[in-house]
Amino acid sequence: MAQDQQRMRGRAARVGGLGRWMAVVAAVVAVGGVGAPPVASAHDRVAARDIGSGRAGIPGVRVYDIPQRHHVLDPVDYSSGPTPPVGGPHHPLWQNADGDVYDRPLRNEHAVHSLEHGVVWVTYAPYVPRRVVDAFARKVEGRPYRMMSPVPGQTAPVTLTAWGRQLSVTSADDPRVDQFFEAYVQGAQSPEPEGPVTGGRAIP
Repeated sequence: MAQDQQRMRGRAARVGGLGRWMAVVAAVVAVGGVGAPPVASAHDRVAARDIGSGRAGIPGVRVYDIPQRHHVLDPVDYSSGPTPPVGGPHHPLWQNADGDVYDRPLRNEHAVHSLEHGVVWVTYAPYVPRRVVDAFARKVEGRPYRMMSPVPGQTAPVTLTAWGRQLSVTSADDPRVDQFFEAYVQGAQSPEPEGPVTGGRAIP
């Protein structure tokens, strides 16, 4: 009888000790102190992804390494790269790209954020005839993860840009245009291919 009572007291002590230990752990996790598991941000999780670097077999596509993609509020100097830019630091707010066709130039910092989300950005030089612009607009308008705008400093007539990828063309009938959309809209090159393309900046 005495042994049974001793075993019961030992079991109660162990259960009580376990309860106190769990309470301490819960309190530490609740305040984010030592022992709390780190919570990865979206950028942390994306950084571990395998981002493809191939050209998808499309002739003329130029591939660029993008070493940085952090958020900044100040203007970014993209002059060391191509026009329009293909990636890099960018504004926290993306440009809406749910098939949006803009008639004025976009702020690069917003557009680059859209590229990070898997958008293909069609841009054209001011001298391009309206019929050519309209032909490309039909390939963009109303189609998610696509957007279009003029770029004053662009030398090529029309340029298709994805994150780290770029192709210059002269006609919407060029078969590489559809190939580029197919390969790079939410493609493997995109750091955040499921990122939103609505709810961002809606005006140029």
